[in-house]
Parts: sequence; structure tokens; C-alpha cells
Amino acid sequence: MDLQFHRRITLALTLLLTTHLVMSAELFRWVDENGNVHYSDRIPPSQAQQPRVELNPYGQATKEVNTFKTKEQRRREREAVLEALRQKRLREKQLAEDRALLTTFSSIDDIDALYSSRLSNLDNYTNANRRKLEKTKALLEKTVEKKRWYQARERSVPRQITANIKEYEQQISTYELLIERNLAKRKKLETKFAHDKQRFLLLTSDDSNK
Repeated sequence: MDLQFHRRITLALTLLLTTHLVMSAELFRWVDENGNVHYSDRIPPSQAQQPRVELNPYGQATKEVNTFKTKEQRRREREAVLEALRQKRLREKQLAEDRALLTTFSSIDDIDALYSSRLSNLDNYTNANRRKLEKTKALLEKTVEKKRWYQARERSVPRQITANIKEYEQQISTYELLIERNLAKRKKLETKFAHDKQRFLLLTSDDSNK
């Protein structure tokens, strides 16, 4: 009687221990590089870098494990994120420019009139600087001749002449810089003018086809 009782107790304890071990065992689920889903209580070394999910004995996910990413992988991910943000900003900028274009102009003639006026004003400003430049160059040349007159006679050059030469040289540099900037602005304006016309035609063509 006692022997049978002890056997039953031993069997019950063994079953309980076995059940506990089975219920507490970890189970993993992962997808390999070919898209196949795997379940196992062990992760093969070849799959150690694959993302995986830890499951409890009831098949419920308890933890997601992200694998270690190399420095190159992290760099590529950062670049992808930055490129996506850049593309988003470009699209938003283009949409804003399109709205402004359609709001400001009602026809190609309006665009031509505005840019023609801007180019004309810019040309007038450039030509005014060119006239000032030529006038200042002439003044500089005359002043330099006066300086040479004194030097040829081994006489002291008046301070005012020296100061005027320096001032004229500075003015010439300023006018040349302004002219260069104006020409660059004109080129940029012409490029924007051509782009706006082309974009306006495309937008209005799309609207008419809808």
C-alpha cells in the first residue's frame, strides 16, 4: 500500500516537473532571408542576425528582438531617412510655388509683363552703374595725370590728389562689383522666368484636361 502510494506521488511529481519545463521553455519565430517563417526553441547561428519574436507556450508574442545593425547599415538607414525628408520638403516647396504661381498670374501675358518690367528695371540700374563707372575711370585718369605732373617735376604730390586717387579706385571696385551682381541677378531672373512660364503652362494644361 505504502509502495503504491509512493509510486503515485513520484509519478505525479515527475509529470508536474515535465509540464513546468515544457511550459517555461522559450519559443522563437523568425523569417529568414527567403521569406520562410520558422519556429524553434533555438536560433541557428546562421539566423542570429534575423529579427525575431519570442513566444510563450500559448503562442503569444512576449518580446520582439531587433538584431544588431552594422555601422554601414545604420549609415544607409540614416541616409534613406534624410533623403525621404529632402524629397518631402521639395514636394511641399513645389506645391507652395505652384499655388503662388496660379494665384499671382492668370495668363502667360501676365508673366511676360511682370518679368519684362523687372528685367528692364535691372538693366536700367546696371546701365546707371556703368555710366558712373566710366565717369569715375575718367576722373581717376585725370587725377593720375596730375600726380605724374608733380612727380615729373620732382615735387611733392598734394595729399588731396593721393586721397582722390584712392577714393576713385574704391568707387570703381564698387561699381564693377554692382554690375557683376546685377548681371548675375539678370541671368537668375531669366532662368526663373523660363521655369515659371513652363510650369504655368503645365499646370494650366493639366487643369484644362481634367
